[in-house]
Amino acid sequence: MTAKIIRPLSGRIQVRELRAPRGDEPSNKSMFKDAAGEAIRPTWVEAAEGQPGWAGYWVIARQHLTEVAESIAIRDGSVEIEMHYSPTEKCDLRCRKAKGDDCTCACEGKHHGKAQHASWLEVGETTLVRGEDRKIVHRTLTRDQAKSDREARLEEMVRELVNRQRNHHGQPHA
Repeated sequence: MTAKIIRPLSGRIQVRELRAPRGDEPSNKSMFKDAAGEAIRPTWVEAAEGQPGWAGYWVIARQHLTEVAESIAIRDGSVEIEMHYSPTEKCDLRCRKAKGDDCTCACEGKHHGKAQHASWLEVGETTLVRGEDRKIVHRTLTRDQAKSDREARLEEMVRELVNRQRNHHGQPHA
């Protein structure tokens, strides 16, 4: 059974079908904390009455999706990710200038954080149209891709820190 992460249009993310730790592996809750830091507050939701215990699932805050997905994929070989998008929610400046990976608009995250769309016609600074429809996209994150993504993200963080230090030390003192 492959673990499955469900990111709905709103609300907390569900981590389902996550296997129990083996041998000296940390508990799933510890794995989440190792991945996302002490700020993460994973909550176990018990299975419905009459269902087996393994039908329960974890819920986590949206901002921890990337780190948790990578950790599961690295530990287990892969993780299925179900992303919900709104086909009527349109990209705007907030989406294109966003940091992080929480995008629910019709672009399916393709333009999220990429303020490079000079050909787009601005129809408002922060206007979104949102309907009740949803589009569900399934993706699989493999161990190799998770390792590569994590390494790239860490390299980018180091680059940003180095640039901040250079800018800070290069500033003339008043």
